[in-house]
Amino acid sequence: MVDADVDASVGGDSYPATPKRRVGRPTIHARDAARHCEEKELAVKRMTRQTTRAASNDNEIGQATVARKVPSSGSDGKAMLQRVLELLDASRTEMEDMRQIITEQFETIKKQQNLIEELQKQGEDTKREVLDAREELREAKEQLKQAVEQLEAITTRVAESPQPSYADVARSPPSSQPSNIRTLSTSNTSPSNFTDRFYCTIDTSRVGDGENDQVTAGAIRNMAEEEIRAEQGQSNWRCRAVIKDSKKPNRVKIACRDEAEQNMVKRIVEAKLPRGARMLRDELYPVKVDHVNRTAVLDDSGDTRPGAAEAFGKENDAQIAKIAWLSKRDVPKAYGSMVVYLSKGSDAQRLLSDGFFYAGGESGYTGVFERRPRPDQCYNCQQACN
Repeated sequence: MVDADVDASVGGDSYPATPKRRVGRPTIHARDAARHCEEKELAVKRMTRQTTRAASNDNEIGQATVARKVPSSGSDGKAMLQRVLELLDASRTEMEDMRQIITEQFETIKKQQNLIEELQKQGEDTKREVLDAREELREAKEQLKQAVEQLEAITTRVAESPQPSYADVARSPPSSQPSNIRTLSTSNTSPSNFTDRFYCTIDTSRVGDGENDQVTAGAIRNMAEEEIRAEQGQSNWRCRAVIKDSKKPNRVKIACRDEAEQNMVKRIVEAKLPRGARMLRDELYPVKVDHVNRTAVLDDSGDTRPGAAEAFGKENDAQIAKIAWLSKRDVPKAYGSMVVYLSKGSDAQRLLSDGFFYAGGESGYTGVFERRPRPDQCYNCQQACN
């Protein structure tokens, strides 16, 4: 308005009057920029208020009160933003620590679970072992019960059988009881002792006085090792053992590892023994058999049937060296008793444990054979002597 008045006064009447100019309104961009600035200031103020409120919860009430009184500015907003970032970093650090603690707890729980599973497995193994031990104990009780029943049956049969008279003993053949018999006894011997042992027994009782140094245990060992090494071509072969019988000093035993070695040692050593020394027969194991069919053992004339021992050996899957009839031969009873001489102690123990012996398709009762020596008889009065 001032400019229009000036132009009118200066120009005079000859000049036309200058029109009045209208004040222009701000453009849309200007209004948007202004509104954007206002919103930015409002956002800064709002953030400042929120930051101040959060800081008041962390024991910073005094500083927040001062901040409200001071007009907000750009530097104050940056400080508040920096504070917010610091709080976020602290929260992030705490979260990381919590995550680490949780991870460690998970690992600890996993280890404890593994330990619990291992303990449960050990408990199951222990329980299984206890059950196995109980089963073994039950089986041992059953075996012991069977052994007791067999022993009672054997004792009953022995008690019921009559004692032989002098005439019965005198009528028994002299060869019915060989001298190389090992009596099996179940009263004070465990079954585990009847294992097969292979020996070669040498009798030196008939060796002359001048050759005694050739039949000592050391001399027999050296001779056996030298001969077997030379024949078999084994430079390192050694005898398993050479034993001198304490009860019979004139007998020397060579222990062998198996039956094949026993046969080899017997063949080689027997050929090199000095004059007077002899190799004895293998040790036999007698077993008594009751309730045996007479016709399976004896023929019509009362003699032992040829091939009876071999047939009984096949029936019972055992090595039988010989058999002898114990009952009276002149009394034609249908059943009687006999003694079976076995080559292996394991076969004898098995027959005693089973309690039965096959003879001609029938079964007899096995028992311990007790050697009963003949009574001494006076040649003058023919009476038994004490």
